[in-house]
Amino acid sequence: MDQKRFVLPLEYLKNKMVMELFNLAKEEFGPPGPGNGLLIMPCDATFMEYVIALIERKPSKEVEKALILSISTNRCSSLYLYQQEKDQQLPIWSF
Repeated sequence: MDQKRFVLPLEYLKNKMVMELFNLAKEEFGPPGPGNGLLIMPCDATFMEYVIALIERKPSKEVEKALILSISTNRCSSLYLYQQEKDQQLPIWSF
């Protein structure tokens, strides 16, 4: 959402956490536009960096499930702020 680009190894695309982010991105923003191949993720770069670092550490199934639940229930702060901005049209400030 904050316009930072990520390139993920192909093996990460099968990860359940990444797949949940892809599903949410499709729900929020629709499929990538024709010709550009870019997918807008429903989280900020910091959260995406956290997910990537977590994948690299090979989290336990419990940790993976907790993050997926957080993503799918919109408890990720980025998702919450995006929804709040969308619903209330208030500016979002980050420090």
